[in-house]
Parts: sequence; C-alpha cells; structure tokens
Amino acid sequence: MKLQRFDDPEIFRDTVQDYLIQNEAENNLPLGILNNIISGDYREREPYLALVEEKGELALIALCTPPYPALFSFQKPSPPDEILELVLRDLMDFLGDDFVGISGPKKLAARLKDIWEEMTGRKAEKHMAMRIYKLDVVFSPPVSAGSIRPVEKKDRRLITDWLNGFYREAVQESPDPARARKQVELYLKADPKLRGLMIWEKNGIPVSMAGYAGPTLNGIRVGAVYTPPEQRKRGFASAVTAGLSQHLLDMGFKFCFLFTDLLNPTSNYIYQQIGYKPVCDVDRYDFK
Repeated sequence: MKLQRFDDPEIFRDTVQDYLIQNEAENNLPLGILNNIISGDYREREPYLALVEEKGELALIALCTPPYPALFSFQKPSPPDEILELVLRDLMDFLGDDFVGISGPKKLAARLKDIWEEMTGRKAEKHMAMRIYKLDVVFSPPVSAGSIRPVEKKDRRLITDWLNGFYREAVQESPDPARARKQVELYLKADPKLRGLMIWEKNGIPVSMAGYAGPTLNGIRVGAVYTPPEQRKRGFASAVTAGLSQHLLDMGFKFCFLFTDLLNPTSNYIYQQIGYKPVCDVDRYDFK
C-alpha cells in the first residue's frame, strides 16, 4: 500500500474526482469542500489532502481543513485496518494539535475512532450522528404564507445572529461571532453558482433561512437551515428549504444534498416531505 499526499488541490481533485463521483451523494462533503478549497476557502492553514493506493487501486481518500475534523471518503469495500492506521499516523504527523477529530461513513468512522484510541491512549467522543439526504425532485410542502428572496446587505446583522443560533443548535458548537460574520460576507460576495443564502419573508419580515455551498459535479449541498424560535412550527423551514432546492435545480444542478442530525426527528421528517431521500449515515468524533 502507498500513501500519497498532495500540495496542489487542483491536481488532487483531478486525481480523485472520478473515484469520488462513483458515490457522489455519499462523498458530497469532501467533493464540495475540495472545490471550495480551490476557489479560495479554508486557506488559514495548508489543507491535508491524501489518498492511499493498494495494488494499484484507490483504497481511501482523506482531507482536512483545520480547524475542522478530517473527512474520509465513502468506500466499497471498506479498507483494512492497516490502511486506516497509516492515514491516521500521517494525519497526526501533518496536523499535530490541529488534528481534532474525524468524520466519515458510520462504520468507517467507528473503526477509525477505535484505532486512533488504541494508537494514542486517548478517548474520542461522538459529536454528532448525521444522515445524508438527496433530492432530485421537489415535493412542495403545504403552502406557507410568504416568499423567498436572496440575502441582501441589509440582512447582515440578522443573518449573523441566525448563523450563531444555527451553529449552537444544529452543529452543536459554541457560537463564534467572527466566524458567523465571515460566513455572511462569503454569502454576500460569492458567485451564486458556488454559494448563496435565501431568506423566507412573511409580510416583509424575514422568518427563516437556508444556504447552499460545496458544489459537486452534478449537485450542491444545502445547509444553514434555521428558523428563530419565535417563528417555528409555522412551516417556514419547509418552505424555504423547498424553495431553495427548487431554485438550485432550476440553476442546472441535477440534485441537492443535505445533512441532518439523527436526534432531530422534526428536521428528518420535513426534509423527507419535501422530497429528500436517505442515502447513508455519517458520524463525527471529536478527540479529547
């Protein structure tokens, strides 16, 4: 087996894209983040980009954009433990203290977690159990009063507050005002083919939002779906997600992806009502 690390994200993408696209929905996050790296995101520190070959065949792909957990590709068949140990050791050598966790398909992530604990004598804690969904046709939700529009400069303060709420509730991370402000500016300045944010308004008042980023060859990832507590249980999250998903299909994407927290039955239900279908489960572990 042979591990190869890449310095140039475009060469890395050219090398691994065809392989990842064989399971495009399952690999939508590494595909999308790799495209975002190429477009200029995640440059606070050099990203980790690596693959392992066994007998001339790709056996595993891993990438990491500090300070976020390392991502591992969906694999069939699952690679042997020797390959997982090889990649984990290389990640530790490359990232040092910036190697803070792992995220990948459920069974693979559990094996990586166990191997890492054996190697380090430390513990890893499951941060979130998620499910990937995919949509290619929108089933319109029950009519909810209001309309959808793109985010505007006048929305800066509101969307910053909402993003902090999203990180706290949906991503289970402490609010980071600086990160939220940066994200808002990315939404406002981005090429709409790569990233954007839509707001659902009722009587001219913003009541919900949903964003998108991380395009793959055929699809794009929906995220940052958030409704403030005082506006919930009125169908606004369903409306804005359905409206955004249709907007993305109309832009030419063949399908949309999104991640849900498996502990949130409400979000899993409403997305399926819109037309999202389950693809696979993904777990994230944080190192302690």
